[in-house]
This record gives sequence, C-alpha cells and structure tokens, in this order.
Amino acid sequence: MVSEQSEKTLAGQRHRELVAVRSREQSRSAREIAPLPPIKNPQRRISARKDLQYFCEQYFPKKFKLAWSTYHLDVIKRLQEILVQGGGKLALAMPRGSGKTTLVETAVLWAILFGHCRYIVIIGANKSEALKIIEHIKDDIINTKTLLDDFPESIYPFRKLNGSALLARGQIYLGELTGILWKPDSVKFAKIPGSLSSGATLISVGINGAIRGKAIKTPDGEIQRPDMIVLDDPQTDDVARSPDQVTKLSKKIEGTIGGLVGPAEELAMLMCCTVIAENDLADQYLNRNLKPQWRGLRFKMIETMPTRMNMWEEYAELRKEDAVKATMFYRNNREAMREGAKVAWEANYTGNEIDALQHGMNIWADDFETFMSEYQNSPVNLAAQDTAVDAKTIRSRLNGMKRGVIPADTYKITAFIDIHDDILYYCVCSFNDDFTGKVIDYGTFPEQVRKEFRKGENGLITMKREFGGKKERYLAMGLEMLIMQLLDCNYQIDDDDNDIDVVKIDKLLVDSGYMPEVIQETLRKIGQPNIIRPSYGVGIGAKKAPMADWMEAGCVGTVQQLGRRLWMGSNIRSKKTLQRQKFFSICFARY
Repeated sequence: MVSEQSEKTLAGQRHRELVAVRSREQSRSAREIAPLPPIKNPQRRISARKDLQYFCEQYFPKKFKLAWSTYHLDVIKRLQEILVQGGGKLALAMPRGSGKTTLVETAVLWAILFGHCRYIVIIGANKSEALKIIEHIKDDIINTKTLLDDFPESIYPFRKLNGSALLARGQIYLGELTGILWKPDSVKFAKIPGSLSSGATLISVGINGAIRGKAIKTPDGEIQRPDMIVLDDPQTDDVARSPDQVTKLSKKIEGTIGGLVGPAEELAMLMCCTVIAENDLADQYLNRNLKPQWRGLRFKMIETMPTRMNMWEEYAELRKEDAVKATMFYRNNREAMREGAKVAWEANYTGNEIDALQHGMNIWADDFETFMSEYQNSPVNLAAQDTAVDAKTIRSRLNGMKRGVIPADTYKITAFIDIHDDILYYCVCSFNDDFTGKVIDYGTFPEQVRKEFRKGENGLITMKREFGGKKERYLAMGLEMLIMQLLDCNYQIDDDDNDIDVVKIDKLLVDSGYMPEVIQETLRKIGQPNIIRPSYGVGIGAKKAPMADWMEAGCVGTVQQLGRRLWMGSNIRSKKTLQRQKFFSICFARY
C-alpha cells in the first residue's frame, strides 16, 4: 500500500515531467521558423536571377540612384561572368566615389541568393577593413524589405534571430537544425530544402590573418571549400611603395590564397584595387602583360582631359579665392572649357556644380596627386623624383656643352617661350644642318630663387607679384621683357679658330594657344617678324602616334627643308605648307 507521502512524491515527479515536456515543446516551437512567408513578387525575382544590373536597380534603388556610367555597365558584365561561371580572375580599379565597393557587396549578395556561389571569402588589407564589407552585407540582409519579400527562404531565418548569435545555435526548420550562423566575421545561410542559398557561407579575414584552413566540414560529411575570393584593396600605402612588400604580397595572393580551392576545381577571384604608386600591386595586376591570367580593368574619372587646360588653370586660381566665382567663370566659358574632354560618368556631380567635368576638375584643382592616383588610377611617380640617378645615366643625357656655349657646327639658334599665367618658361637650342639639336640654355621669367619647384606652389616669384594689375597687363609686360632679354643674349661658339666670338638667336617661337590676342599684340609691338613668330602646339595623347613614329613615316626630310625655309624667312602660304609649319612648330618646341 502506497503511503500518502509516496503519492505526493510521484505526483510531483509527474508534474515536473509534464512541465519539462511543455517547456521543451515551447522551446522547440520558439526555435521553429516554419512556415516561411510566401514570395511576394516572383516575377521580379526571376528577372533578377541572371541580371545583376536589374537586381541592383530593383532591390537597392537608393544605393544606385544615379544613371550608370559606361564603366559601371562594363564592370557589371564582368562580375556576372566570373560569379555565374564560377571561375576567372578580375582586377578592378575604378575612380574613388564611383561605388566600387557597394557594387561588389551587392554582387556578392546576389551571387549567394541565387546559388551562383556557395562559399565566398572576403579579404581586406587588415581585419577591420574586411569586417566593414561583411557588416554592410549583413545590414542589407536585415534591413532590405524587398529582399525579405522575394527571398523569404534566405532572409527570413536571419530576421528570426533578432540579431542574436546565440539564437542561431538552436534554430530549426521542420524539426531540423538550420545550421545558421550570425557572427561578426562570418555568416552562414540556413539549410532550407529547395533554397538556392541553403548552407552558403560568407567569411571575412585580413590579408595577414589566418587564411589557410578555410575548408568547412558540413554535418553530412561534405567538405566545403571557397569558390569565390574577393580581395578588397589588399595593399596599404606603405606596402604599395615597397617593391619587396609588393612581391611578397603577390606571392601570397597567387600561392596561399589561390590554393584555397579544392582539387580539380576552379576558383573565382576578384581584386578591387587602387593604384597608389607606379608598379605597385594594383598596377601590376591591372597590367595584362605582367599578369595575363588576370583580366585587368582600369577606369578613369576623366577619360580625356580638356584641351584648354590654360583656362582650367585660371579656374583653379579663382577657386582658391572664391568657389562661386570659379563656377561662374566655368558657366560663362563652358563650351570652350569642355573642348576635348570626355567624362566617364556624366551623372556624377554635386548640387553646387554644373556638370561631371567640373566635379572632376575641382578634385584636380584641389589635390592633383590624389586626383591622379585615386580618381585616374595613374599616380604621379613621386618616388622616381626622389630617387638618386647614377653618374653614368647623368653623363649619357648631357650634351657636354657649358651653358651659353654652342657647338662649332651650329647652323641656327632657336628659342621657344611657353606661356602660363604666373611664370614664363623658355628653352634655347642650337641646331646643325642635319637638324640635330642641343639645349644650350633654359629658365623661367621671372627667375626663381629655388633650383627646384612645382608649378602653382606657394612662394613662387610670379609676374603678378612683380608687375601687379590685370592678367593681360602683367603677361604682356613679362613677355616683352623676356623676349628682349633673349634677343640680347650672346652665345659663344666653342671653336678657338672661329673669327666670330658670339652669335644671337635666329628664331624665337612664342606659344600662342593661350591668350592669343595678348601674345600677338605684344609681338606686333616688338616687331622683328622674321625672328619672332607665334606658335601653336598640338597635344600628343596616348592614342596618337609618338613623334618618333612620325619621323619613321618619312617626315624628316620635310621638317629639315621646312626648317631651313623658316630660318631663312621664306614666305609660306599654301594650306599644306602651313600644316607642315604647324608640325614643325611642334618639333621646334619639343627639341
């Protein structure tokens, strides 16, 4: 016979068991995420599956609100190729502020949602930089409503975590653990039957972190290895300027990182980079001759710089004093200042600017080195300027003549003056009868105290400082004084047997592409048209044949004959001869 105390004990045990069962059921119910919400816009989802551009525009209209540039569309096309096909290597350099990282982050999410990639590793120059990208993607997962609407099997399990990594451990779907992860440096998508993103993994790591051993063993025994690597600006400024560090980093990318893929599998690799210094890591990987296995895409903010750079220099000076006045100057001279310019992204400018060209040239005017490096991906080689040149190289580039002394076989002496707002630059050359030239003198007006300086820097002795007044006045005064100075110069012949001790300049060309009215009026005032003539130069861009090729094409004789006619003061009237005169003026200025 069971005692009353024993009955109470058994009743309490049954109660505790019922409470435990009820608690387990409640816990299981809380961890269960089924059923999933329905897909709200199936057609939008279907349309985005193979169209990254459509995905960007439909799901992230606030991020991609401006019209695309030509290079954006090219990049989207290339990203689709390596993400969908699951292979290939792409190095990408876009202008700063063009949304490069945002586009890549969106492409990574697109690739995972549609099952194009299963395991993506994001590698930054350091751990914190890599974490930024994964944080941006996590933010899109949590806060983008349209993604929840159209991808409930991928997004809804994350929403149920409420931002808690602890809740991920016990999450289940139809009674099975989803295996979802939500950590600062990694995200794993829930295992949902039929989901294209089921079990997909996204992790981040610094370039100097533990990169090896990134293979993951799934509960069913499958070994999951990375199929996509995203290298986001992997080099720092210090690394970029150290050839040894660049070589070391390149070996790591090709070896350790490239070896993350499994046997008989192809790894897709994307390097988002910025050219910091000549021949740095980015510069090498964008060069298809140096890295033929990589497809390098290098884009510029301004594909072709304006022809009338003299006007932009004036604009830059105005901008230093008053940005509003500079904008008015551009508005009044817009057609001339846009001449020859080609901007890659016409929609990229602020409300205080007139167009994208002004936006780019504002950056150019404010910080030339940053403009060339981060916006043009063609950095100024400052390292080369600071590098000592060996004596042999210096000797090979000297003509052996003392300043102001000319060779005995000199046929004519010529000079050229280059016009700028603040300083005039000149060069004097001697030529023999086969058009071989030697520099015998050069300098600036006004003459500078420092031996080395950069145009536009503070502390220079300028014509405005010397003469004052309006630009037209001090430019005319400076030009007149420099011309008279050069014409008065006596150059000594390097020949003891010659009866003539000194000679003067035979021809003087003056750049007349800038402020032509002022230049021509000054030349008329001085007179001597047989000696002093205006000159118009033609820019030789990257797409034009170099002058050495012009010579090979049979122009040497023409230049020599035309040069002699110019030196002798011959009249030139035909259109064809005038064109040759223009060509000769270019050569005249270059030599």
